[in-house]
Amino acid sequence: MTYLSRFSSHFSRIRFLLPLLAIMFVPATRITATAEEEEATPYYGDWENAHGDKLQITSGSIQVNEEKPIRYDDITEDSDGSFFVLQLKDQSESSYFEGKFLRLAFGKDPDRFTMSIYKTLEDALKKQNEVKHVEWSAPPEEDEGEPEGEPEE
Repeated sequence: MTYLSRFSSHFSRIRFLLPLLAIMFVPATRITATAEEEEATPYYGDWENAHGDKLQITSGSIQVNEEKPIRYDDITEDSDGSFFVLQLKDQSESSYFEGKFLRLAFGKDPDRFTMSIYKTLEDALKKQNEVKHVEWSAPPEEDEGEPEGEPEE
């Protein structure tokens, strides 16, 4: 067997294994990126407001109460992490949101944020012509060790 034929034989095995290895490691890379992304994105999670509305924000959609989830893009630029700008993708006219652009502003408390809703990106960036303003907070944590209801005597 010549050197060239041995090289060809090994090369064909490697050529077969490389795509297989790539397929195996791509999902693990995406899972890691998603976990890191969630850790760096403070608005992901469940929220509620003083009117009893429930808000759920995931990496792909935003949902209020039992309405249909709406896809969005995070179009934030030049933020220090205290605010984010989201663009709603497939909003319907009957939606809770009365505009297409959401500006989420966080203060010192990471369990609270203000959502300002705007019809245009320019308005959202300039913080003008706000169509709706909602304060959201994380729901209170339930204690697992305490029984629900009144204690019996």
